[in-house]
Amino acid sequence: MGIGPRSPRLRKPPEQLPAFFYRLSAAAQRIYLRSDAIETFNLVPSPEALRMTAVLIKTLTDGRQAAAALGARQLADELCRLLQVRPIEIEVRGVRPHNARGELHGIFYPTRPPRIVLWMRTAQRHQTVKPRTFIRTLFHEIGHYLDYALLRLGDSFHTRGFFQRESSLVRALLPAGDAETVLGQTKDNARGRGA
Repeated sequence: MGIGPRSPRLRKPPEQLPAFFYRLSAAAQRIYLRSDAIETFNLVPSPEALRMTAVLIKTLTDGRQAAAALGARQLADELCRLLQVRPIEIEVRGVRPHNARGELHGIFYPTRPPRIVLWMRTAQRHQTVKPRTFIRTLFHEIGHYLDYALLRLGDSFHTRGFFQRESSLVRALLPAGDAETVLGQTKDNARGRGA
């Protein structure tokens, strides 16, 4: 027995794991738990990545699919360069496929070579998706790629950690405000006058 008063230990209750977790193999459960424990990527966005994000926002606002595809590829290439992983193929298609469960925004294929497919128009109205939605989908799919290429997890699950990593990309690269404001800020930063 110890001497003196014991202060209560406050423990965070364990996160509830989804039911499918218990149907995974032991190896897949280990991957899931490793993924869940990693909350962020070690990414310092370059001025070029910020500029590319702003340009992609503007391009999406204009609804130009070929330009959006080029912008998404360039941004993905820059992120891969910054994180020191191989670039990934990006394909941007028109109208999202849909079924009774909803619309597909994007998909990552862990093939050789790995690739990402994104859709930029809504299924029902064929409208260009909101730029922030498109870019967040791009970052989500890049997150799946980074689970393999950077973190070397061997699989990619939608864990709490995965969504935290996705949000860290969004916070780092998708500043609040419109594209013109962001473009002006990145120009000021390049001149040494940024906030």
